[in-house]
Parts: sequence; structure tokens; C-alpha cells
Amino acid sequence: MRVLVCPAMMEIGGSQLNAIELAAAVRDLGHEVVVYGPPGVLVERVLASGLEHVVAPRENAWPTRAGTAALRRLVRDRAIDVVHAYEWGPAVDAALGPHLVAGVPLVVTVLSMSVPDVVPREVPLVVGTADLVAGSAGRRGPTLLMEPPIDTRRNAPGAEAQARAALGLQPDDVVLAVVGRLVDDLGKLPGVLDAIAVVDQLADRGVRLVVAGGGPGLTAVRQAAEEVNERRGRRVVVVTGPLLDPRDAYAAADVVLGMGSSALKGMAFGKPLVVQGAEGFWRRMDPTTVDEFLAQGWWGVGGRGRSDLLDALLPLLDDDGLRARLGAEGRALVQERFSLERASRWLVDLYERAVDEQPTTTRRIADVIATAGRVARLKLALARDGLGQRPAAEDAGSTAAQVVA
Repeated sequence: MRVLVCPAMMEIGGSQLNAIELAAAVRDLGHEVVVYGPPGVLVERVLASGLEHVVAPRENAWPTRAGTAALRRLVRDRAIDVVHAYEWGPAVDAALGPHLVAGVPLVVTVLSMSVPDVVPREVPLVVGTADLVAGSAGRRGPTLLMEPPIDTRRNAPGAEAQARAALGLQPDDVVLAVVGRLVDDLGKLPGVLDAIAVVDQLADRGVRLVVAGGGPGLTAVRQAAEEVNERRGRRVVVVTGPLLDPRDAYAAADVVLGMGSSALKGMAFGKPLVVQGAEGFWRRMDPTTVDEFLAQGWWGVGGRGRSDLLDALLPLLDDDGLRARLGAEGRALVQERFSLERASRWLVDLYERAVDEQPTTTRRIADVIATAGRVARLKLALARDGLGQRPAAEDAGSTAAQVVA
């Protein structure tokens, strides 16, 4: 089978990393896989995985005539059997291009916390939480759950001493780590700034924080870290900037703070986890909360901010045994439910079903026309709100209102 994988962007982020890792895993199962996306730092990761990268003509703008035409030509020239689009933008380009014109099967993955209205409704949709599956009424195509897959061999306990040395940390430091894009979306940046403030309060206990990630909030994070470090007279907060391979940050940690696939990677390393969300949400992953996260995803909304983070952290800081126990339970959970090997086999089966069970031509065309209408209405609404032709977007998967052509 020939598969074209279309991430929304090629900057470091959970959706596109999942796309690349799954693409390589599907290739390892004996299929031909090409990655199609804009330039970006993750192109290096694509090539290092032994995958081909074809450059998309324009970044962070959908749909465009150039984009749909280029995608249509690529699918035709490579005799692609199925297109797998990640997030709403590439899904719209693929729907208006090869899916409409040539009837090439389309699979869409949305890994944000809501599904934008502009996603086509007849094609298979893969989401990351059970709540999104339950809320998928109104779609004619199947909505399927794939919890963010993790390569549990690449992300595994070990090498803590080397990781700490690489990051300038001491063996007896109590290390918290957060890995992810430093953006306002989903409460990421405000949460990181809260974490810096909390670590400032805990610095006398030998607690240090590693922040690994890039994005428009990096300057604010570095400034906040410098203020804490200057006040404390030592490097309490370590800001690495974006890391193409952030495994040292996870390996060095005693506790991981995070959301989405970053939270799962922290657990894969055998680390206890405090889940970050929006509007002050912080909650420890333990037997009393795991079912909540399995349903809604590794995220949440609403809380007391720094107070909740302190409440979640203090038992972990005071009890080495609790850290070890929760870390082991988290690792076991990821191995059982979130392994990359299991996900890749499931995905190949989905591709085969997408080829065998396509909607009729009439339904496909009607779906694409309806999708185009919803996109047009979105653009008109954004224009009325004065958002211009192309607002900045750091996470193309978060909401359809972030990017317009």
C-alpha cells in the first residue's frame, strides 16, 4: 500500500511527531510511505527515520489552489492509495484535491481537544480521547479512538545520570521537567510560567525545573527563569529551547509536568506525572484520576493554578516510594494501551478499510462541497472579526479559527 502522510506543520509538536513516528512504523510493516509537509525542523527527523519528505508549497494556510493542486499531482504521480491528513488544514486541502477529483481515500487525525467544524464528515476520523468519540454525533464517517501512540523502546527508563550531566544538573537535585511548545494555545505558556513561579517557592528544597521547548513564548519563559535564577543566585530553572530529541529532559526528571503526548512520554520514562491543562488546571496522575484522563485526554480545564500544582507536587517531593510507585504504574499503562507497535498495526487496518469501504461518489462530492461551504463561512466570520487574512498560528491542530488562507 502507498500512503501519503500530511502533517499540518513541521515544527516540534505532538501531532506532527506522532505523524512521523506512525509513518515510520507503518513503513516498517512493509508499506510505502511519503511525508508531505512544509519546511521545518522536523524534516530532519523525517529523513533520519528513512522516510521521504516532499515539500508542501505553503505553510499554515488552507485551503489554497496551489496547495490542493500540488497535493493532487503528488497523489497522481506516486499512485497513492490513501492520504492521511493530520489536523483540519491538510484535511481540507486533501478533500478539495485528490479526494474530490480522483476519489482517493482520505483518513483524518485530529489530536487537539476539539474537532473543528470544517473537517470532512464522510471520511474516517481518528481522535485522541473517548470523549471526542462520544461527541461525534452528526458525522456519517466513523469516528475512531487512537490514544497518542508512544515508542516505548525509544522512550524508556535509564540513562538518568548522563541526562542530568548533559543538562548541567546534579545527582541530588529534585528535577521537574516540562517538554512542549511554548504557546498560549491550550494553556501551555501560562502553565509553564506558573511552574516557574512554583519552583521558585520550592528552590530551598533543592527543586529545579527543566523547560524544553520553543515557540513565541520562549522569550517570556527565559525572562521569568532569569529572574528566578538571579534572585536565587544559582540556576534553578534551566531553559533549553527547542530540542529535536528531548529524551534527556524526560530521563533527567524526578517528576514530569505535561499534557497530551508529552505527558505520555513522561510516563513511558517511568516518571510520575502531573497533568497540565488550561485556566489553572494541574492534577497528579494516580489511581484516583487515571480514568478521568483516559476519557478526556491528558489535559483539563479550570483550577487554582499554582495552588493546585503545589498540592500535586508536595506528596511526590516528600515520598520517594510514591514517586517510584506512580512512575512504574504509568510506564505499565503506556506499554499496555499506548504502544507505537500496536497503533501502527491498527492504523494499517484502518487504511485498508478506508480503501475498501469508501463512500459513494455522490456522498463524497456532497461532503466536499459542504466542507468547502463551512470553510468559506469560517473565513467570512474571521474577516468580520477583523482577524485579517492570516493570523499567527503556532499549533495548527488546536482550532479552525487559528489559520486562514
